[in-house]
Amino acid sequence: MSKLFIAEKPSLAKTIGKGLDGISATHDGYFTTNSGDTVTWAFGHLYEQANPEDYDEKYKKWNIDELPIVPTGWMLKPRSDAKKQIGVIKKLLKQATTVVNAGDPDREGQLLIDEVIDELNYKGQVLRVWLQDLSDGGVKKALADLKPNSDLIYAGMSKAAEARSRADWLVGMNLTRAFTIAGQRQGYDGVLSVGRVQTPTLALVVNRDKEIENFKPIPYYAIAANFDAGFKANWQPADDITDSEGRCIEQSTADAIIAKIKGQTGTITQAERKLGKQKAPLPFSLSELQSYCSKKFGMGAQQVLDTAQALYETHKLTSYPRTDCRHLSEGQHAEAPAIMQAIAATDPAISSLIDGADLARKSSAFNDKKITAHTGIIPTAQAGNINALSQTEFQVYDAIRRHYLAQFYPEFQFETTTILVDIANQQFKATGKVPAAQGWKICFDAADTDDDSKEDQQQLPQVSEGQSITCTDANRQDKKTTPPSRFNEGSLIKAMSGIAKYVSDENLKAYLKENSGIGTEATRAGVLEILKKRGFIAAKGKQIISTEAGRGLIAALPKTIADPATTAIWEMALEKIADGSLEPEAFLMKQTQFIQAQVIEAKTAAMAGIASSMPDCPKCDSKLKRVKSKKNGKHYWICRKDRNADCDAIYPDAMGKPNFNPPKRRKSKSRKKTA
Repeated sequence: MSKLFIAEKPSLAKTIGKGLDGISATHDGYFTTNSGDTVTWAFGHLYEQANPEDYDEKYKKWNIDELPIVPTGWMLKPRSDAKKQIGVIKKLLKQATTVVNAGDPDREGQLLIDEVIDELNYKGQVLRVWLQDLSDGGVKKALADLKPNSDLIYAGMSKAAEARSRADWLVGMNLTRAFTIAGQRQGYDGVLSVGRVQTPTLALVVNRDKEIENFKPIPYYAIAANFDAGFKANWQPADDITDSEGRCIEQSTADAIIAKIKGQTGTITQAERKLGKQKAPLPFSLSELQSYCSKKFGMGAQQVLDTAQALYETHKLTSYPRTDCRHLSEGQHAEAPAIMQAIAATDPAISSLIDGADLARKSSAFNDKKITAHTGIIPTAQAGNINALSQTEFQVYDAIRRHYLAQFYPEFQFETTTILVDIANQQFKATGKVPAAQGWKICFDAADTDDDSKEDQQQLPQVSEGQSITCTDANRQDKKTTPPSRFNEGSLIKAMSGIAKYVSDENLKAYLKENSGIGTEATRAGVLEILKKRGFIAAKGKQIISTEAGRGLIAALPKTIADPATTAIWEMALEKIADGSLEPEAFLMKQTQFIQAQVIEAKTAAMAGIASSMPDCPKCDSKLKRVKSKKNGKHYWICRKDRNADCDAIYPDAMGKPNFNPPKRRKSKSRKKTA
């Protein structure tokens, strides 16, 4: 054969086949193309990390004295559902003189094909195809630009992904066993799973929930004054009558000020008008897309990822979605005419916006210095059928295309006005912001971009400094401080990517602002799904809340494991492995030392938090436990005494808690069976 392409998944293999002049013949597990090449595929990772008992039978039993388990020679094993396809690839590799790694363009995509090549001991030439744009033109362009798979950028990505996999194994296998055993000492029956990313993410939710529940509102008082020049201004209290946050907390003080200024004449001390400009929002990264769609449409993070993947892979209307970058390469600017033409052909209803775009305009989004391994999510130059999209797919596609269109419109221009008034030795301030030229905002609904308060949008009159002005009325505004909002999936994803905000160490915080957070664009949505499936978090409308089990776990674990700074440092180390500045062995040695310390702590851990988090059984003095049905996968609660038939209590699960008042079932009308 000429070349053997190994794609990450069957759908990608078909796309590659089409780019290789079409498929000439289909076989079991592969097909040949009109170009003379052969294309086969994986199903994600065909190999997985071996279990502890695969290294030694003694690890079948969970024994804290055997921890930590640290393999000296790491082993992979074929996934049970992938053995047939591995056999197909093995035969094809024996005939191949050149193999092309066609994994997705990221760390995991690089590794999972490298694993197949390495495990099957292929020794021939290996090339890499980097497929970010799955339109016909994008695929042909990538296929014409194959690079050696041994290039440092690809080798580094593979090493980083492998180190990540092994570190996750070390943390997950050892600490889950260690703290589950510690929990069992307190009578907890479930598995306390611990993960490098999932545990700090759970801690974010738990800490936010506790902050809200422990929040005590502080009353404070503001004053809004009306002036005869035709505007309203807000009181700016002096430092000597405010708290540390600049708020007046004495009602009598506010009332005295109102009595003092009503009907009095003051002076305008400042009257300033400025013309401001605002650039168009950048194209989306995955986390920004998830945050936007969660806020606007109420979509879950995994739902957004799956939809963006379908737009990329099935419909081929948008570029690779698992990206942490919001910028585009400067070379992509030349593709704008073809992309605009494809957008118009896909949906003629948006043609007026395309006609108004200035394709010669080059926004700040086009910047080679800002791109990473990927670029921002944008439409492709391939037309599709808008009617073939589901409502969710259309909503995500529409958001992506409008953010791209905005790059070819002028800046939004607005006029800001600031007026300061001195009256009875008190300062009042009025601000106004009114549009001067819509620019790129024409590409969006007003609700998408209007983040200003109505007060800031007032149109202030023409006044001048030194002008006398009279207060016609003034009103006290009774206010209270408000707690932070609960997380939704979009804001939680954003918190994971912007983890620096939740780190107290100033040096680390400054460093993290320039680097990635916890998890990756490709894995964050999956982490949330794991936490939901394990009953540690639950959805309440659009909000994400922590369950009793989730809170108990965070209370029981050492702070180091749940600290987002710890896993953020690990992510930075993986980046260093990818660029060749850190050896994987050094990284894994540090992981091992960390785990050894945590295992020692688990041996004496009281785990009071997890034990006390379990609800009491209403029928006896025992605790309930949450279990999962083998029949339907749903959770329910039973008494710990059920094994000895001492208590038959059983309750359905409601967002991680037992429902003690489930609706009564209707009695069956069927006759009882006779003996």
